[in-house]
Amino acid sequence: MGKIHQAFFDILTNSIESIYDKGEIIVTTKIEGNDAIIEIADTGVGIEKKNLEQLTDPFFTTKPPGEGTGLGLSITYSIIKEHKGTIKFESEFGEGTTVIIRLPVN
Repeated sequence: MGKIHQAFFDILTNSIESIYDKGEIIVTTKIEGNDAIIEIADTGVGIEKKNLEQLTDPFFTTKPPGEGTGLGLSITYSIIKEHKGTIKFESEFGEGTTVIIRLPVN
């Protein structure tokens, strides 16, 4: 379970860092068929549409130079895939981001 812990830690860290003053992070879970669905939604700055498809690319970062390696979500993506799951990002720039993770329960 250590790797799954790391994946959720990375997503939550990104959510925390996207909120500059006050905001919310809401985690919801549910079971659909044989899958657990975990949604992590924040009211942070959001992600520009042009960047959504690159989020899990190694070394891609939206942070200023020297502030991010661009490996966090790439590693997270690999961990989720290793556990036969999927990860999806929905975001509105200026409004927040929702990360949807689907993992098999057995």
